[in-house]
Amino acid sequence: MFSLLLALLIIWLFWKLGIGILKIVGFLIVIGLLFAFVSYLVLPLLALVALGGLLGLVFSH
Repeated sequence: MFSLLLALLIIWLFWKLGIGILKIVGFLIVIGLLFAFVSYLVLPLLALVALGGLLGLVFSH
């Protein structure tokens, strides 16, 4: 419920600042695309780095 109120507050604030609904929707789409990019590219790379670090610890002793 709080997140819905916060989203409505942000939309109202953008509206009062003169930013149109089309720009708000475009901004949300860009945020969604960035999230998808981070989820599918950066997280597997971080997993590979963590795996490499663990293998380095195992074989160093």
